[in-house]
Amino acid sequence: MLTAVLFALGPGDPTDPDIASIAASFELSAGALGVVAATLCVVRWRLAGDARALWLGTAVGIYAVCSIALAQLLPAVLPEGTSVEWIRPASLLVSLALFAYVLRSPEVDARLTPARTFGLAIVAFVTLGAGLAILNRFGETVSLAMPGDGDTVSSLIALAWAGYATVYVLRGIRDRRLLFAWYGLTMFGLTLAELARALLQPAEVVCYHCAAAAQLAQASMEELVVGSAIIRCIALLYAVVGVTRELQTLFASQSSRLLKTTVDTLSTSASLRAAQQQQEELAHEARNALTAIEGATQTLERFRENLDTDTRQALALAVSDEIGRLQRLVGASTSTDHPVSFRLSDIISPQLELARAQGAQVVGVVPDDLLAFGRPADFAEVLQNLLVNARVHGRGTITVRAVHNGEYILVRVEDRGPGVPMSLRRAIFERGRRASDVPGSGLGLYLSRQLVQRQQGNLWVEDAAGGGASFVMAIPTGQRTATASFTDSGRLRPIKRGDNGVEPSNGHGTVPGNGSQHTKLRAGARCWEYQEPID
Repeated sequence: MLTAVLFALGPGDPTDPDIASIAASFELSAGALGVVAATLCVVRWRLAGDARALWLGTAVGIYAVCSIALAQLLPAVLPEGTSVEWIRPASLLVSLALFAYVLRSPEVDARLTPARTFGLAIVAFVTLGAGLAILNRFGETVSLAMPGDGDTVSSLIALAWAGYATVYVLRGIRDRRLLFAWYGLTMFGLTLAELARALLQPAEVVCYHCAAAAQLAQASMEELVVGSAIIRCIALLYAVVGVTRELQTLFASQSSRLLKTTVDTLSTSASLRAAQQQQEELAHEARNALTAIEGATQTLERFRENLDTDTRQALALAVSDEIGRLQRLVGASTSTDHPVSFRLSDIISPQLELARAQGAQVVGVVPDDLLAFGRPADFAEVLQNLLVNARVHGRGTITVRAVHNGEYILVRVEDRGPGVPMSLRRAIFERGRRASDVPGSGLGLYLSRQLVQRQQGNLWVEDAAGGGASFVMAIPTGQRTATASFTDSGRLRPIKRGDNGVEPSNGHGTVPGNGSQHTKLRAGARCWEYQEPID
């Protein structure tokens, strides 16, 4: 490579200023590339805590600043030959020592900082350089005088670089460490550049064993300097490329880790939100149960003598049921009871007594022979939420009605309050939605609908006859012949067979005008259709 570069320059006039300016430009570029490579190594250390990258950056930085920059600038103010006598040999020795230390340094060292590593390297350079300068100054009287001149010593040190370059390349291939492999190429290039400087020696010092070497020896000094600078630029460019590739690999690895961390964070956040929601739901149920128990026990305590036997038994049964619900909540488990057929009045009557014990005026119109299918505890919780909602928002008497309609039982909880506007009939069943002037968590209606829908029923609100709101709960009867599900808030309305074209044989169709899925519930000669309200 060196031979090709030098021959490409061709013979020229040693005094030609263009050749000197070209050499200076390449030297400047080489120094800049060395500084860039050192800076990128520091960035690598900063991002990943890579101690070896920091030491490599220090070695390249010392070489760029001392062997290139100082060697070019100091001769202008110091005696001629200073750069040859001690600057270059000292910088090469310090860089070589740093390259050797990298091979045995730990990958992570919390004690290291760029200021410490570069500071130690500069102190070593100044100390070693001063010693070399003294030895060369008094070489005739000091037995430890340096053999030969400075450039000969530099070339010998550069040959040692070649040995470490081989180790770096092999180490990089073995460990799949791009930084080591590229820095091995950098050290090979710098070895060639320093050997090119040795060719600037007088002719009798250079050994000529081939025609190419003889022709190189005859080249002008300026051309040799240019060739050395070009090789140095290429070598330090390898260092920049190596660190850049290492940073790209690090960026890809960190991006993958960041993506995984983001996914894990989102998953954890979702789990935490689900756990928090479950805790809120459990707390809501516990508050309702405690309120019911408190009201029932106060009623039994204050009016025991005035209550008939049936009322006392109903209140005692209601308290027992609420205590059982609290025990399930304390166990932190959701209802796992299998759906069963139960008498509706056995669940509604205790809840009505609890509501009366809390001061509500409640009237129940529930046939004693109605059988529902589902989880009795869940149905009791829903009814309790609806009664509490009617007591808080409504006025006057609360009426609970239950009627059989085909395969479903419709349970209505009616109040005489202001009612629910059409625009809010969907929103009130959303989690956390409540009026701004009403205390509460906004979970009651949301949980109630969830519980009913899990049992293949639904819950919605409509206007009550005579004013107020009527919350309608559709639950399967105790003698089921089919299953159905509801998808959103709305109401059941009777339709004739043949409405909207041909009635689907599977019981599913589309509500005219909005294209949403709904369910038709057969009831003898009539069919009940679930329809979304129009806001």
